[in-house]
Amino acid sequence: MSLSISVVLFDVDGTIVDSALAVMSAFRGALSDYGLPIPDDQRLRTYVGPPLWYSFGDLGYSGELLAGLVTRYRARYRAHYLDPAPFPGVIDLLHDLHGAGVPLATATSKQAPMALAQMEHLGLTSVFDVVAGATPDPSSNKATVIREALTRLEALGADISHPVIVGDSIWDVRGAQEAGIPVVGVGWGYATEDGLDDADAVCETVEDLRAFILDGVARAASQSGR
Repeated sequence: MSLSISVVLFDVDGTIVDSALAVMSAFRGALSDYGLPIPDDQRLRTYVGPPLWYSFGDLGYSGELLAGLVTRYRARYRAHYLDPAPFPGVIDLLHDLHGAGVPLATATSKQAPMALAQMEHLGLTSVFDVVAGATPDPSSNKATVIREALTRLEALGADISHPVIVGDSIWDVRGAQEAGIPVVGVGWGYATEDGLDDADAVCETVEDLRAFILDGVARAASQSGR
């Protein structure tokens, strides 16, 4: 499937950085702090990407315990969130897209200050026009972050008539659907076996994604007469 593309939003965990080990470690630590059972790695891996309130709720916790687990996770993750390395080729891709004049934003369930610090750490603040992330509010989710990113891009003068989000999991797919924009899945992240079935397109490699986006940008420019 081909898309017309005017702006591109990027998920962070599992799309830009390989953060599974850091996230899973923070989950184990938070659960250990309360003496709670620790799921196996296969299940923990499914919690790389979703909002924390969902993930701990999915494990069966609620109320004050749920809030406490989220707090403990954030405290542990804060010490290690800059450790994960970017996936091979992704940094070059982002610089190439920026160089081609494509407006870029993050749209991550990571807390917004951490997202900004991580982009600074990776040397990407000059590449992203907007760094959008979650807020501590339990109602903050992928769709709300997508909407914020688009609102901020539009305020900067970007054409948001043909947005797309690039992500690696079902949470990116669901968030995109809720926000009403197309989603392109990537083959190098943490998607479950059927997690990207409802994506508008899937790119298995960074080179595939580069070609897909640049083709979509050219398509949108042609349609607008630019």
